[in-house]
Amino acid sequence: MMTTQSIADFLEELASATPTPGGGGAAALMGAMGAGLIAMVAQVTVGKKGQDTQFPEMERQIGEADALRREFTTMISADAAAFDGLMSAFKLPKDSVEAIDRRAAIIQQGYQAATEVPLSCIRACLRGLALARRSAEQGHRNVLSDSGVAVHALLAALRSAILNVQINVPAIKDQAFVDAALNEVRAAEEEAGASAGMTLAVVMARLS
Repeated sequence: MMTTQSIADFLEELASATPTPGGGGAAALMGAMGAGLIAMVAQVTVGKKGQDTQFPEMERQIGEADALRREFTTMISADAAAFDGLMSAFKLPKDSVEAIDRRAAIIQQGYQAATEVPLSCIRACLRGLALARRSAEQGHRNVLSDSGVAVHALLAALRSAILNVQINVPAIKDQAFVDAALNEVRAAEEEAGASAGMTLAVVMARLS
């Protein structure tokens, strides 16, 4: 439902007292905007004279960026569903030992599900940042700033998703899952920072 809302309605819900949509949905939306900008740069470049040699690459970028944008868009609802599922788990009965054990297990599953969505967002952001590099290198100069904005949007989305992982992992008892998630986060943050820095350097060099 969230993915078919107007921007104004989504932001109204985001600003409300309801817990969803929240930071996870906002992160996915930022990622979708970054992917959308990459597609736009490619679309504009394809339509410009003298860009014939870039045409095959821009066509590939349009396809990849559109697919990525749809992936991010799906995450907006997926994040809300995961959080709502976790909240529902806390409402399960505790009227017997068996019920308590079942509730605890479902809560753990809920925390892991609520962590998997931002992890997926982080992975998608890394792919988006790699795509933004190609956009900055080959996109038309008139829309180079949009490639740069895409980088900032994707980096903000990634760092926001990292926070959503970090808030969940202290409640997860599966230490192997926690270690894997935190290791992935650390590696992603380092890779994203380096990737964004290189792409923004390309943007500034081509603009100067």
